[in-house]
Amino acid sequence: MTMSLLLGFALTAGAAEVSGSQDGHASNPSWSPDGGWLAYEVNNYGGNIDLFLVQVSNGNPMGSPQKINIPGSSSSFSSGGSTVAAPSWHPRGIVIFEGSNSGNDNRLYQQTPQGAAAGQLLTSGQINGDLSWPAVSPDGKYVAFVSDVSGAGDIYYWDRASNQVIQAVSSPYSEMAPRYNADGTKLVYSRKNRGSQDLFIWDGSSSSPLVGGNGDQTRPAWSGDSVVFFSNERGDDHWDIAVSSGVGNKKTIARDIRLPQRATPSVSPDGRWVAYGVEDPDNSGKIMFTRTDGSTTVSLVTGVVACGEPSLIDAGGRVFLAYTALPSEGADWRQLHIEDVTSLLQ
Repeated sequence: MTMSLLLGFALTAGAAEVSGSQDGHASNPSWSPDGGWLAYEVNNYGGNIDLFLVQVSNGNPMGSPQKINIPGSSSSFSSGGSTVAAPSWHPRGIVIFEGSNSGNDNRLYQQTPQGAAAGQLLTSGQINGDLSWPAVSPDGKYVAFVSDVSGAGDIYYWDRASNQVIQAVSSPYSEMAPRYNADGTKLVYSRKNRGSQDLFIWDGSSSSPLVGGNGDQTRPAWSGDSVVFFSNERGDDHWDIAVSSGVGNKKTIARDIRLPQRATPSVSPDGRWVAYGVEDPDNSGKIMFTRTDGSTTVSLVTGVVACGEPSLIDAGGRVFLAYTALPSEGADWRQLHIEDVTSLLQ
């Protein structure tokens, strides 16, 4: 399961389920910085992805989820080909995400929960093309993203103060999944490089490789000065979680994990733990937590199956986990659940 078999203890879940009227798989939950809201996608694999917001208080969903509509979008799960996905939160409580309608470019949008309708973050006058992979700096000053306006897909960022769009990274290859470090001075990202993906770090002026090797290293997230990422160097059917603390350095801490649809590895707010589901059928009803140094693994027994897509937040001194799962084997749709895991991650 993991490189360390030092299993702590298993906590049995008493999760709250987020109720929704839409048929589709819940995925990619993303917490607002204060833990008061969850954004999540719903996908019925019929050509549409919807984005919902639900208010959360002390780990409990409050009221019905709110569907986000972008200008010109059709009704939920119609034949219009609408995609609204990839939520990222500004520290002021604004959710920033990507969206498109059938035949139109993918653009970045923003919306305040319970506020007015979603509006475009950036105009075509600022930058054209398809925009994707939004990432907000921790201080809210910058929003990094990927644009194909120059060809393969390069990384740009929007400076909120000046309202200027600035190109950060350019290469003949496709860049993806940028993420800011804690002080907003660096971006880690993956680059499609001769058939595989490798990780790079941009320091504000230039980029340098972090982790190379066989297979794909993708969707990085920061844990302090280290980077946590998914790797399939053991083959396309084997996704692992690895940690790099410097150039050329890599340590695998979890093997054969259930790869999220879109999300980065879920690192706890204190940077000590990473949460994940596993492919092992005997443990599909658990969410696993491994210390980022690989020393300890503990588990949450959920009572549901095919658990995955974890997301962690510290809200009022308590750590809450959002995750998705099937109610039972053979069930139609994955549901979203919330659980207090404070006592587990001591």
